[in-house]
Amino acid sequence: MTQGRIAIKATDPTQLQQLLAECALGNQRSFETLYRSVSGQLYAVALKSLRREDWAEEVLQESFIRIWHNAGRYDVNLSAPMTWMINITRNLAIDQLRRHHEQPLPDEDSPYALEPQDERPGPLDQSVTAQENAALNRCLDTLEGKQRQSIIIAYFQGISYSDLAQQMQAPLGSVKSWIRRGMERLRTCLEG
Repeated sequence: MTQGRIAIKATDPTQLQQLLAECALGNQRSFETLYRSVSGQLYAVALKSLRREDWAEEVLQESFIRIWHNAGRYDVNLSAPMTWMINITRNLAIDQLRRHHEQPLPDEDSPYALEPQDERPGPLDQSVTAQENAALNRCLDTLEGKQRQSIIIAYFQGISYSDLAQQMQAPLGSVKSWIRRGMERLRTCLEG
């Protein structure tokens, strides 16, 4: 380490975990190092999704704001640090696309200015959601019983690990292990 800076490869999970932990404590130098290390990759993720540089830059900025504010919530047992940051960026890119697929407001002088806008998801939103749900269900079906059950209860029903361990009558360490391994298999399946 030189002058408070860490030289890391952008894909070194151990160093990224350390930087996130330091960001959670409010260390601005670690945040700068994290930004320099992964901003190129996160920008590429945003640009691939959005295909517009101005939107990708906006999403990148918002991603790092979220990373800074949520670094303390990062859980090494659930995903690799780069996966966690990519998911934040992807989700913000999806939000950006949804915002820009909304119909623009008509001019005040337009005869349609007072017509109510349909707030329901459009066909594109429904198609994307259906595809994402189908992929997730397909990947969930590949998990072993305890892994699948643990993930579904913990994430879709919002139950804490300790409550889940009591509900499943299993040691907390086993439940955490099932979830960690299941999440790794899900990530591999969804990325493949």
